[in-house]
Amino acid sequence: MMTNLKYWLKGLAVAAASMIIYAVALGCYMALMLLVISMEEGGDNLSAFSVPLTEALVLLSQGIGFKTDVITLTIVPLLLTVLLIALIAQLARRFGTSLRGFAAGLVFWEAVNIFFARSINIEIVDSMTMIAIKTALVFILGYAVAAIPNASWTQACTEWIRSHVSSPVRKTMVIGSVLGLLLEAAYLLVGLIVVVFWAISNQSSIAKLYELSGMQNGSRILTTISMLAWLPNLMIWAVSWTFGAGFSIGDLAEFTLWTGQGDGLPALPLFGMMPQAVETDWVRIALMCIPLASAFATGMVVMLFNKGFHIRVGESGRNIDVKRVVLSFAYPIAAFSITSAVVSVASSLLFALGNGGLGSKHLAHVGVDVIASTRKVGQPTAMGLFSAWLLTLVAVSIFFAIRWMMKRIRERGKRETAPESTENSREETRALRTVASNNNNKEDQGDNNESTDTTGSGISLP
Repeated sequence: MMTNLKYWLKGLAVAAASMIIYAVALGCYMALMLLVISMEEGGDNLSAFSVPLTEALVLLSQGIGFKTDVITLTIVPLLLTVLLIALIAQLARRFGTSLRGFAAGLVFWEAVNIFFARSINIEIVDSMTMIAIKTALVFILGYAVAAIPNASWTQACTEWIRSHVSSPVRKTMVIGSVLGLLLEAAYLLVGLIVVVFWAISNQSSIAKLYELSGMQNGSRILTTISMLAWLPNLMIWAVSWTFGAGFSIGDLAEFTLWTGQGDGLPALPLFGMMPQAVETDWVRIALMCIPLASAFATGMVVMLFNKGFHIRVGESGRNIDVKRVVLSFAYPIAAFSITSAVVSVASSLLFALGNGGLGSKHLAHVGVDVIASTRKVGQPTAMGLFSAWLLTLVAVSIFFAIRWMMKRIRERGKRETAPESTENSREETRALRTVASNNNNKEDQGDNNESTDTTGSGISLP
């Protein structure tokens, strides 16, 4: 009984500790920011709004938007979402995971979030059913990150795969999945670099918007730090912009590599760093070729290096094993297909998560076109991977063709030199026979002369 109760209590501890740490840290920061703004602006004390604002941000970080008289905010601060999931996973590893603990923690997590949704005075965009679903997904993801790697059924599945799936197939699946995630991470890194470039190049515009809002230095610093919660969203938008699709701020502004203008945008400092159009043609082409070049380079590395598929032509004297050659190129194209699927699915998911709204009319949709942006990422990636595979195939085919031609030339040369060597050997044999017969004739003649002289001298004697 006590053992079963321990598992239930561990799940409750995971949910309670995660919510307390997350909400308290977020609430303390909000109270500090509102206090500094109140002191610098000289108005009423805004710290009283820290509790309802913290509750609203806890819900917003789980995908639940809210609306006020001025703004409707549904853009999820993905950095807070990632931190919350990581916090749940870390505490779940510390306290231990079990099915009963997961059930107890999930019930507590749902109860707390529903309490937040009912207690705040701000209008919630989603229904209670959607609130329960979205908050449950966050807790499930965090708990699964900690539970799945060490679960008994995970080890059983791993053993079954090892016993029923061949090693080359397993290697192909792992390489394809890992390569897809690495490419997606590389694209997000490109997005981060682009966002930093936007911030540096447009810092004068950001400072001007701060001046128009009347913020002092302390308020500017804390507001800028709070905007980092939406940094992953900006990185996702930057990826779409860099690869040629672009993004829009409602129907007020659209930003692509060719256009970068907007009218009537809210005076938010974040909008001061929005990019301008790229005027140089080769720069636009270079930016749009990033996924193609990245996929091609990684594809070549996977095809040739030892930890990849290690494509080699073999020794020149060894016979060509057609089956081995076909399989050595079939596995890479299967892995690249998996990579293309992973990149497409992950990109579409990220583009959808990065979108949201800042209003109900002109700013109802802020973000990217999911289909167009996914196409701008997925198609060049697939083309780059297939180009690497095709180039390796052509190079190996040319090498085999050259080897076959050289072998044919050597065989033909041997056949042509064989009759000449036979005739030479025959002539040498004939010459040896002629010399030998001449020597024999001379020896016979010498023997006959000696016998004649002996007879004559015998006869002349008296």
